[in-house]
Amino acid sequence: MNLFDIGKEIKHQKTVRLLVYPNITFQKDLEKDSYIQVIKKQITLLNQLRDDLWFYLILPCPVPSLDFDNVTQWFIDYPTYPPTMRSHFVVPKIQKMLSGDMDFDLVMSHLPEHTHALKNVMYNVTHHTPQFFGYSHWFDVKEVVAWSLDSFKQNITGLLEYDRCYLNTQAQKNLVLNQAKETFNDATISKLDDILTVQHLGVDAKDILDTINETPEKIIVFNHRPDTYKNFKGFMKVCDELWKIRQDFKVWIPLLDKPNRDYVITDKGNKDWYYKELQKCYVGFSPRQTYGGWSVSTTDGMMNGVPFIMYNDTYYHELNSNGDFFDNDHDAVMLLNTYLDDPRYRNEEADKALDWIRNKLIYSDEIVKMSNYMDELLSKQKTMGDSDKLKEIIGWIKDRKRITKTEIMTNLNWGRGIKWTPYRRALMNHPNIFDVYDSEPVYIWRD
Repeated sequence: MNLFDIGKEIKHQKTVRLLVYPNITFQKDLEKDSYIQVIKKQITLLNQLRDDLWFYLILPCPVPSLDFDNVTQWFIDYPTYPPTMRSHFVVPKIQKMLSGDMDFDLVMSHLPEHTHALKNVMYNVTHHTPQFFGYSHWFDVKEVVAWSLDSFKQNITGLLEYDRCYLNTQAQKNLVLNQAKETFNDATISKLDDILTVQHLGVDAKDILDTINETPEKIIVFNHRPDTYKNFKGFMKVCDELWKIRQDFKVWIPLLDKPNRDYVITDKGNKDWYYKELQKCYVGFSPRQTYGGWSVSTTDGMMNGVPFIMYNDTYYHELNSNGDFFDNDHDAVMLLNTYLDDPRYRNEEADKALDWIRNKLIYSDEIVKMSNYMDELLSKQKTMGDSDKLKEIIGWIKDRKRITKTEIMTNLNWGRGIKWTPYRRALMNHPNIFDVYDSEPVYIWRD
């Protein structure tokens, strides 16, 4: 592959440029925000699959862990309170970001509430008309909203602008569709059903433990958020009942600020430390949830050789249908008691959990499907036919060998009413025309 540029070497290829719109809810420590963790994993795995993607990430401030070679970070202020953040869309700032100097082949939106506004700006006041897809880990379903007025209807109208939106479980999808039926007609529900696509948020193969720890400490781990939607009080009630039966165990709750019982520990550390501490645990607890999302806490434990007892609902059966399930507090107490009494059984369940996650929950398998879908979206985009203007643009690139997007748009002197995206697709389909693998598009002719 030829290399080119002044001062540094830059590859020429059929670059695919993705604008990524965020859903950030934990600004006090961005590295711990769930969106940051997900997009970091998605970019890492996509980069292992292909070398043609360039990402433009809109963020509130620089994020060091997202400083990939093929990532451009752009910044805009967002309110920190989630309901306010979801209604805060500043058109002039976004429009300035989407200037005529840039190209966007696809948009990956993680925030449905802003997707209609983003598409409105792109299609109506710029010359970009890319396809939209994305991912959403949160929907304002009434079972979980803690604030006075939710954004569920905006959630849905935004989703309708996607070609596809990934979410983590079928249980979560069912919650969304069932609530949408209260407002929207059957045709809209059918369209939503097609758009919403389950993508299990699995783990990296390299993070899976080779063999379980067969002599763990008698520690029950609750590595979820100690919040109402995770039924934390219900978990503590189970532990109190178990303590009445036996006092030979500890309970580790790493996300709790300070111990709330004599048998509770709240030790904290970095990610590597956290994984090593999980490997010492005897059994994990996955509580009843009011929101049927994916439980990263449970997969963290499973991949480190910890068997989890799980509340008997569909969202956990999707995660590990071979595990142990409880229907009520009494069943949970009895299961925990069985595990603590029978190390052989505990180790058998730990081995089963490790095998399940190796065979069923490798996230890269899902990303392969997503990568293929991105190519499918590109193939669906309108491509300019053999027009006189396209021939003229091709002639400029051939004659000059190198021309920036800015120079092309200056030569064309087009207003926003003439859409560039079909021309971009035609140029990227041309056998002699390439784009640089860098932040700003430059069209290159190669004989």
